[in-house]
Amino acid sequence: MTAANFEESFEIYLFTKEMDQDNFSNLSEFISFLKFNRITPSYKFSYVGRGESLIPELSLNENILMDFSPNSLTASKDLQFQEFLKEAPNKELEKLYQKIISPHAQPAHSDTQMKQVTSLIKALVFEGEFIFLEEPENDLDMECLELFISALKDHIIRHKKNVFIFSNNLKLWLPHSHKHVKREKNYQFTINDISQKSKWPLERQAFYSSIKEHIGIPQTQLKFHLPKNLKAKKRAA
Repeated sequence: MTAANFEESFEIYLFTKEMDQDNFSNLSEFISFLKFNRITPSYKFSYVGRGESLIPELSLNENILMDFSPNSLTASKDLQFQEFLKEAPNKELEKLYQKIISPHAQPAHSDTQMKQVTSLIKALVFEGEFIFLEEPENDLDMECLELFISALKDHIIRHKKNVFIFSNNLKLWLPHSHKHVKREKNYQFTINDISQKSKWPLERQAFYSSIKEHIGIPQTQLKFHLPKNLKAKKRAA
């Protein structure tokens, strides 16, 4: 059992429930977890729940652009976002975006997979400290799911984010998670390392090898520091 220290690592935390899964959001559980670990609620984080999270009056593309911060105001957000996808090292993110068949359609005229893909991309382009996802695998076919998992891992490596996933699909997420979070009967949280004796040592080794190669430091010395100040979004004069 280990205590959470989000300033020293950037990992994937898997939340699970022993009780029957209900239809309510686990956002309050995540907030309680942050408070339990003395993380102030003022930190910004991306959140994708199990329910509808898109603005119905906007197109799928416009929903994504709401959370995208362009580098300048010399061109439209849409154009800069397209250039960002083409130039960004995270090619899986670009491939995932290409799975949105009708990006200019409103959510009401889009299928559940297109809406889920849109929500997950929004979470990856939002400038926040954490990402919290509730059953992100819902409504995704295998190809989209694999693209998202790859894009998520690349995002963690490049942007040094801690990701929290609430899902009971252990078969899917255990190979990609580093910590298991459990709420005890006394309402405290415990965090346990996921054993390397499980079926995924090569997957974990490959993941950390990518981090080591990207940032050029030994695995045992990986450090993550929460940003003291987020970059302010540039505004028009």
